[in-house]
Amino acid sequence: MLPSSEISRFLRQCPFLAEADDSTLEALAGLAVPVRLLAGEILFAHGQPGTAMYLVVEGEIRVHRGDDLIVRLERGELLGEIAALSSAPRTASATAERDSALLKLEQDSIFATLAARPGASRAVIQALCRRETQIIDEKYERIVRAKVLENELEIGQRIQKSFLPEVIPAIDGWRFDALLRPARKVAGDFYDFFPVPALGAVCLVIGDVCDKGVGAALFMSLFRSLIRSATQSRGAAATQASPAALAETAQHAIASTNRYIASTHAASSMFASVFFGLVAIESGRLCYVNAGHEAPWIIGAAGRRKALETTGPVVGLFDDAAFGVAWAEIAPGEHLFGYTDGASDAHNGAGQAFSEDRLLAAVQAAAPGRAGLLSEVDAQVRGFVGDADIYDDVTMISVQREGLS
Repeated sequence: MLPSSEISRFLRQCPFLAEADDSTLEALAGLAVPVRLLAGEILFAHGQPGTAMYLVVEGEIRVHRGDDLIVRLERGELLGEIAALSSAPRTASATAERDSALLKLEQDSIFATLAARPGASRAVIQALCRRETQIIDEKYERIVRAKVLENELEIGQRIQKSFLPEVIPAIDGWRFDALLRPARKVAGDFYDFFPVPALGAVCLVIGDVCDKGVGAALFMSLFRSLIRSATQSRGAAATQASPAALAETAQHAIASTNRYIASTHAASSMFASVFFGLVAIESGRLCYVNAGHEAPWIIGAAGRRKALETTGPVVGLFDDAAFGVAWAEIAPGEHLFGYTDGASDAHNGAGQAFSEDRLLAAVQAAAPGRAGLLSEVDAQVRGFVGDADIYDDVTMISVQREGLS
C-alpha cells in the first residue's frame, strides 16, 4: 500500500479536503483501511447507505447506473465522498473493472478527525458551500439548455407535421383517414395519401422507421418524400390507367426508395417497414407492396376478410432487395385498416400488450362509414394503457369504401 504522505497527497485532491491542513490529512491517512477487489466485484450498489469514501490505489473502478457507464476511476481518484459525509443513499454503483486495491475511510473516522480540528471543519464547510453554489449554477445552465432544446424540438415537431399531408383526398364514394400520436415530441412513424390522376388511383402509405427520437424523425421525412416523389413521377408518365401501370408504379416507388436509402445512407443502418398501396377509385382494386410492415386488414360486415401480408423486406437495408406486388379488393361497404406496432404493442401498467386481437376487436366494434373510426379505436388503446408510459408512436390509417357489402 501507499505511504502515509502519498495518501495525504491524494486526499488533498478531494474537493472538500482541498484546504484542510497537513495534520488533518495525515490523521485521515493513518485511519485509511486497505480494501482489495477482484475484477467484477461490487464495491457498493446504487441505493445503499453511504458510510465510507474510497481512494483508488491500483486498478480501475467503474461507476455506473445499471448498464450505463458514468465514469471510470483509476489510481489517485476518490469516490463516494459526498454520500460518506451525508449517509445519503449511493447515487450509483461501483464495480471493479479489473483487480483493484483501494483505501477506505469510514464516516466515523472522518467526523472524529474533523471534530478534533475546528479549523479543518470550517474549511470543509466552506468547500461544501462552494460546491453547492457550483451545483446550483450547473443546474441552472442545464435548465436553460433544456428549454432551448425543447424549443428546438417544438420547431422540429412543426416542421415534421408539414411533411404529413395537409389535406387528405376527398373523393366521392370513399373516405380516407389517418391518425398519428407521437410517443415523443417528434415521431418515426409516417403516413400519406395523395391522388395519382393518370392512374385513376389514390396512393396510401403507412410506415415505421426503426429507432425513436430526432434521428428517426429525420429519416421519416426522407422516406415519405422519396416515396411520394417516385410515385408521382412514375405515375405521371403512365399512358393509361392499367393494372400493369399500377403494379409498375408501386414496385418502382418502393424499390427506388430502398436503393437510395441503402446506398446513400448505408452507414446509418436506418430502415423502415412500409405498406404502400394504390387503390383504383372506380373498381376498388388495390395494388400493394408490403415491405416488412404489420399486415393491414380488409374488414367487411362479417369482420376481417383479408390480411395483406408482406411481399418483401423492410426498406433501406439492402440495395438489391426484391419487393413483390400483390392485389386485393376493397368492396363497397368494406374498409382497409392499417397500423404501426405502437398500437398493438402498447403496454399497460401491468406489462400487458394491447395485442392484435384487442386491436382487431376495437376496429370491428368501431362504427364503419363514419369519420371518427380511428379516434374510437385510439380511445380503446389509450384506455387500455391508462397512466403507463408510452414508448412508441401510434399510427393508423383507414380507407372506407361507401356502399353495401
